[in-house]
Amino acid sequence: MLLAALCGCGPGYTFSPYVGAQQNWTTGGGGYVKVIDKATLYPPGQFPTRHYVIIGAVSTDSEDNVAKAVRDQHADAALISNEATYRSGSVAVAAPGVFVAEPLRHSVVTANLIKFTN
Repeated sequence: MLLAALCGCGPGYTFSPYVGAQQNWTTGGGGYVKVIDKATLYPPGQFPTRHYVIIGAVSTDSEDNVAKAVRDQHADAALISNEATYRSGSVAVAAPGVFVAEPLRHSVVTANLIKFTN
């Protein structure tokens, strides 16, 4: 455990299991999907054509980590609900006669992991 904390070798995402009542979730007419490392990701507003249950939510910094969460949590796909990039600070670079402030950006991707039902 200490080794994982020191090297930053964690899973790269935060997973929260879904504990609410399952219901008839929205399905769509076969919209656009993205496949990353054999994991199916549905962009915001796109839904699968099959019925599904939500197994949990994921928050991370990239779609690659969402794909990793799909595999790690044994989900069938992920419904991405939000992708945002915001400024988290800046780095100042100075040299004789030159000063540049480069903004630092941080990305956040949130998604629901789903399993298809019969």
